[in-house]
Amino acid sequence: MATFVPPSGRFTLWRMSRTTPEDRLDSWKAIARYLGRSVRTVRRWEQQEGLPVHRLMHQSQASVYAFRQELDDWREARALAPSDPQTDQRPPRPARGSPSAKDMAAAIAVLPFNFAGPDPSQAWVADGLTEEMIGGFSRLAKLRVTSRTSSAAFKGSDRDSSTIADMLGVTYLLEGGVVGDGRRLRINVRLIDPRRDDHVWSRKFTGDMEQIFDIQEQITRAVVNALQLEIAPDEEVVFGQPAVDDLSAWRRVILARVTAFQWRPDALEQARTLLMEALELTGENPAICATMGRVLLHHVEAGIPDREGVLEEAKTWEARARAADPDHPETRVLSGWLAHATGDLEHAVEALEQALEADRDNPDALLLLAHCLLRIGLTERARPVIDHAMAVDPLTPLTRCFPGYLAAMEGRFDDAVDPYRDMLERDPANPVGRLFNVWIHFAAGRDDEAIAIASGFDGPAEESTPAHLARHLVAAHLGTIEDLPLPKPIREAAEGSEMYARHASEAWALAGNARRTALWLNRAVDLGFVNWPYLAEHSPFLQPLVDDPELRPVLERAKERWKALTARLN
Repeated sequence: MATFVPPSGRFTLWRMSRTTPEDRLDSWKAIARYLGRSVRTVRRWEQQEGLPVHRLMHQSQASVYAFRQELDDWREARALAPSDPQTDQRPPRPARGSPSAKDMAAAIAVLPFNFAGPDPSQAWVADGLTEEMIGGFSRLAKLRVTSRTSSAAFKGSDRDSSTIADMLGVTYLLEGGVVGDGRRLRINVRLIDPRRDDHVWSRKFTGDMEQIFDIQEQITRAVVNALQLEIAPDEEVVFGQPAVDDLSAWRRVILARVTAFQWRPDALEQARTLLMEALELTGENPAICATMGRVLLHHVEAGIPDREGVLEEAKTWEARARAADPDHPETRVLSGWLAHATGDLEHAVEALEQALEADRDNPDALLLLAHCLLRIGLTERARPVIDHAMAVDPLTPLTRCFPGYLAAMEGRFDDAVDPYRDMLERDPANPVGRLFNVWIHFAAGRDDEAIAIASGFDGPAEESTPAHLARHLVAAHLGTIEDLPLPKPIREAAEGSEMYARHASEAWALAGNARRTALWLNRAVDLGFVNWPYLAEHSPFLQPLVDDPELRPVLERAKERWKALTARLN
């Protein structure tokens, strides 16, 4: 018979009376997720700082559980206590989506710095400063920072500060300008309170180009001081430290990241060249190695052939990043991305959650984590992650579609249409976004709109993998899919992505071909799409075939993997 062991610390029985069974968290992982920290950290807090964890003692071992209300009370008590640098007596950051998250953190957007100087080729300095400050702020628990891509939407904008702040959902704006000639710099910075449309402060910073990293740290610390934020000891260790401290290498990394975002084969190759040049200047650097690995994986996401060769090369870059610094957030994100690409979703979720412990507002890690959770079918767990991503990256097209992705995985296809349409309107040239819209419009029964959207591919996008799959969906609807075989390179690219394989499967399901549906769905399951509730209950494409003997074994395999993963990750 189990024996109750009361929680340690100063929490009393009256607090326990305020809890309900629905309030209970039944594992270390669940407690860690609620507090937004690692299992190791919450175990330490229980041993050293009175975190209220209960135990049921069995004959050979104990199981643990905690109540949300007690954890909130503990967190609130720590928030009122003074900070102790030796023990980090400071409240953990609330999990995103919890009721108190909004109250705990200020929010800031770093608007793109302007550049003025005789040589336009030096404008990268302003872009680099903007990116470094965003990266520095994202490591602070008490400050939420808008992503670079969302802030970039206001480059050169004449909108007033109040409108920008409302669109980004922030309480402060940081803006500035850089004047430089490649040797000397003058940087003017203004911290703005948009509610009063007034400066909190404005300052000028000057120095030589070689002092750029010192100037960047001075600016970020001045912002922290102006906002009266405290930096925790573990944050102080990394605060203000550039990921790449060689000026020439830093320039190449900034240019490579901008170039890679174009997602074209030639742009990705150019980004790889720039990163190789940067590594020659720095030696083994975890951020550069991880960025190289992610540029390679863009090939897979974009549906570019030679998946296996790309994955093998990406693995070597992950190994180099881990050798340089296994705990670097960029290393963790690359590990998560690789695991996502190969279908190892448990490892992907673990690596991405670890990355977010150190880099809390990383939009790439947030979106990829949400994607992995939705592929598994953990929609409730994905919901606060998507809310967090929408808060820090509200204007990026891919982010905008994620509430629709969540709705679709829950079978709410009409609710999913507007977010996907918003994505396409913001980036109409993106072939992946156009495919998503063809799929969701067919799923919602808006066939004429789906066909019209599929006709919008033009230029190089007409021969892309997304374009071919969109045309497959249309042909399935029209009954002509048998007359439209996928070219071999496109088929191979689709076989390398769970997303593309699932779309191919649903196209054949729409055509009523159970055998080919099963073949493609089997590939999607291999690569980690195991959301059995969606496959067996929600997908309007698969519903007519769920009892077909060709498809039933694949659905059963998806169900077993879904049950195993949800059991381990819950």
